[in-house]
Amino acid sequence: MKGLWAEDIGFSYGDFRVDGVSVKVNPGELVSIIGPNGAGKSTLLRLIYGTLKPHKGRVLADGKDVHRLSPTERAKLIGFVPQSHVPTFPFKTLDFVLLGATPELGTFGAPGEKHREKARELLRLFALESHAEKPYTSLSGGQMRLLLTARALMTSPKYLLLDEPTSELDLKNALLVLQTVKKLAREGVGVLLVIHDPNLAYLFADRLVLMKDGRVVADGRPDEVFDEVLLSEVYGIELRLIDCFGETVLRPKLEV
Repeated sequence: MKGLWAEDIGFSYGDFRVDGVSVKVNPGELVSIIGPNGAGKSTLLRLIYGTLKPHKGRVLADGKDVHRLSPTERAKLIGFVPQSHVPTFPFKTLDFVLLGATPELGTFGAPGEKHREKARELLRLFALESHAEKPYTSLSGGQMRLLLTARALMTSPKYLLLDEPTSELDLKNALLVLQTVKKLAREGVGVLLVIHDPNLAYLFADRLVLMKDGRVVADGRPDEVFDEVLLSEVYGIELRLIDCFGETVLRPKLEV
């Protein structure tokens, strides 16, 4: 069974809970999770990747229970780009990307030239090649987001999870990341990303998953989920869909 599938996931901590959530990502599909702060989007992503264990339900990747895989097996199948990263050692930027190959190499394996060339290609892809020999701790917050995405691609995962991949990025680099993951999806990778901006989600996603209060309230094509009444209710603000030079844009109703 192909696909990354969270089935009837339940999880809680404190007063917050994710309740009965089911989401599936097919190979070659880009799915965006949107919703207000506190909806459970990032928690759901961590449950799917396996860093959190659900209290009920299961997560399957090509028929394999993600939570029964070893960290190495899981990393070969699923790449994950977290929302934040705390540097622990001033690795060279190239070496930091090479760390993404660890699941292929094993504990005592050393990267070969093919790994180094792939790491260089990924740095070029994200316009970071000039930083290859510099400490990665010298990068800006936006550049760090790009670098984390590059590292996650070192194992050529079948599925890629990204938590707010455009945060701290200017418009040019935000589009670079989204265009790159869209290209990966077209090449057969299943991509699931949490994104803050519903307009960017609408532009790039094949499917939108709308969450509120730990539940999925809509799951469908962007044109199906982009409903003024539904989105206004979920975000708690009056919203309007407007046509802007042939593109649908979501914007708040402004009182001036």
